Amino acid sequence: MIKKLAYLFLIITLCINCKTDDGLPDCSTVSCAAPFFLVDLVDSTTNENIILQDNITEAAIMLRDASGNPFQFTIINSSGFLYIEKKGPSDFLEILIDSELVTSISYNTSKPNVKECCDFGSLIDVEVTDKTFIVEDNTVTISL
Repeated sequence: MIKKLAYLFLIITLCINCKTDDGLPDCSTVSCAAPFFLVDLVDSTTNENIILQDNITEAAIMLRDASGNPFQFTIINSSGFLYIEKKGPSDFLEILIDSELVTSISYNTSKPNVKECCDFGSLIDVEVTDKTFIVEDNTVTISL
């Protein structure tokens, strides 16, 4: 009987001392998309997306990393944005259309907010070669 009371006391003590509310959300049941950012290539005179405006296909576009290796992306058909998965917290990319270099992008990523599920940080320190650009909510809009 004393053994049972000792075990019961031990279990109660462990349950009281185990603090599970650390102020962080429980993200164990959340399925997150991979970290990504969007690129909107716009015509500087019409301010329209050039992929939609000029009917540019995904096959005509190539993205390369700093080593010259192809970088995976998809085109969001409804908006013409390039959907680019991040390989790491910083990177350098070249964008080519019909084998012609259009521009280069480099970026870093801010520290993620640990109080939110699926937060991978925001784009910071974005540089676009020889083009006017705006960064808003992980979307880089580049005027060509």
